[in-house]
Amino acid sequence: MPDTTLRQLKLLECIPRFPFKKTPQEMKEVLESEGFDISERSIQRDLIKLSSVLPLISDERNKPFGWSWIRNAPDFGPAMDPIEALSLSLAHQYLEPLMPGQSFNRVKIFFDRADSVLKESSRSKIKKWRDRVRVVPQWQRLISPKINEKAQSAIYDALLRGNQLKVNYVKRGTTEGETRLVNPLGIVLQGNVHRLICTMAEDPDNVRHLPVHRFRRAEWNGLKSKEPKGFDMDQYIEEQRIGFLLSNKPINIEVLFEASSGFHLTETPISKNQKLNQLESGKFLLKASLANTEQLRWWLLGFGNRVEVLKPKSLRNEFTEIAKGLSKIYK
Repeated sequence: MPDTTLRQLKLLECIPRFPFKKTPQEMKEVLESEGFDISERSIQRDLIKLSSVLPLISDERNKPFGWSWIRNAPDFGPAMDPIEALSLSLAHQYLEPLMPGQSFNRVKIFFDRADSVLKESSRSKIKKWRDRVRVVPQWQRLISPKINEKAQSAIYDALLRGNQLKVNYVKRGTTEGETRLVNPLGIVLQGNVHRLICTMAEDPDNVRHLPVHRFRRAEWNGLKSKEPKGFDMDQYIEEQRIGFLLSNKPINIEVLFEASSGFHLTETPISKNQKLNQLESGKFLLKASLANTEQLRWWLLGFGNRVEVLKPKSLRNEFTEIAKGLSKIYK
């Protein structure tokens, strides 16, 4: 295969899908790392020639100018076989309720391609299998918040490149946004909400987490991001209870379930160390050492009066107070 063809194939590989873009200078660096000696002018000529037959666009609205595949450009990779299509189609069902709409739309083109492959296999057993498999949410599903796509793209890009951002952010309980300078440090996906872990430029040592859907605008201000010394993502998540952790110390629980509510633990244990015994009454006694989290409490409360917390006493007291509060509401 001629070097020109190889170079152009590698060039196409490094072009992102809109709204992301890559400049000829950035493409030159990628090609040079692959052993191609080429000028920016030659890359620009290649791009213009390729854009005449492929869905490529040049964004010249803002500097630096860059190139992208159009948003719904087809994937030019190897043909997808039916088993791969089935796997992606099932992943589609599982991921769609978990991901914010704008994020999901970025990868939807791959799921659409999988569905088209399955439709072409309409007479096959694989198509029938796909039609008979469903993903059902275990908990109450919430509608994902609306996200400003341009702001989200800028945030993700800044995190990747280590850039500082000028943003317009709307605080909870307000309607007007504030202009701030933020240093992106990380992203946490919490259910269907994305949170930006960051610091403010005027307070670079105070790490905070902000829901991405509250950003109205975000753009690079030309400066590099500043990171607090010794910042550790996992430690921050634990300290701020973003993961709903209430204590680093595990909690040893003893819980009594009605037979119909506790049976699922015989098939899907809550932990590897659980001890589950069925009593003469038919009830199940669960003993386990678990992370001390809010989710644990939500899980237990979801069984209503079909579960009784026996130990530890502190957790039983929590549920006693909750029961008292509910009795006042529903008296």
